[in-house]
Amino acid sequence: MKINLNKKITGILTVTGYVVIAGVVLVLMSFANHRSAKVLCEGVIINIEDESIKGFVDRSDVMEMILSKGKKIIGSPLVDINTNVLEKIIDANPYVFKSEVYSTIDGWVHVDIKQRSPVLRIINSKDESFYIDDRGKFMPLAEKYSEPVMIANGNLHDTYVQQQLAPFDEELTLESDSLQKLPVLTQLFLLAEKLKSDSSWDAMFEQMYVNENNEIELIPRLGNQVILLGDITNLNEKLEKLDNLYKHGLPSTGWEQYELINLKYKNQVVCKKRNS
Repeated sequence: MKINLNKKITGILTVTGYVVIAGVVLVLMSFANHRSAKVLCEGVIINIEDESIKGFVDRSDVMEMILSKGKKIIGSPLVDINTNVLEKIIDANPYVFKSEVYSTIDGWVHVDIKQRSPVLRIINSKDESFYIDDRGKFMPLAEKYSEPVMIANGNLHDTYVQQQLAPFDEELTLESDSLQKLPVLTQLFLLAEKLKSDSSWDAMFEQMYVNENNEIELIPRLGNQVILLGDITNLNEKLEKLDNLYKHGLPSTGWEQYELINLKYKNQVVCKKRNS
């Protein structure tokens, strides 16, 4: 049997090369660890991604979260600072969506934070109030900051203790026939997301109301009309009918003549005149 010496030598050299590289890496890691053991924390740099948009959390809050657990940061060796524990402490705050904590060799601990984003504020039948964020999770109101989002009230019995919306198929479209089967709170959430995505509708409405028949009403910022949707089935069509009415109907008949605009029925709009 012939042995290919070239291949055998190449294999030996390759293995030797890997061993050398591994050795160099271990030496460098040991050097880095030894060096970082001597590096003390100079301070904390806090970056709140959406700080200019919302104010649920500020830098003083973050430092208070860290120090509340007795965690000494400044002046401690970097190797003694457990960034994973710090992330868990910060993420436990009800207004924080996600945090990332890491240290750099120059002695600074960096904290990057993204706050949660409410899309709807609920005031239930017990006068309890809370937000629903863009992921369907409930969050409490804050003392120092109020998010300017749509308000929903009326015949609502859901409470904050539920913590989130009931599970639903997130692939549902606004044209689905099964939307009317969703819990009313889920329908309000999807409606709020739809209105928020369109600057015109977002500016027009400020409140959603659930009446005694569990039907959804929209309350505009201007005017005294009530917009009756019923449920969010065929929502795009209902909003298109309302848009046409605002552009071509009410300007000619008078904005204040009607107290109710009913969009429940397919292919028609029913308006109820205001009593003299």
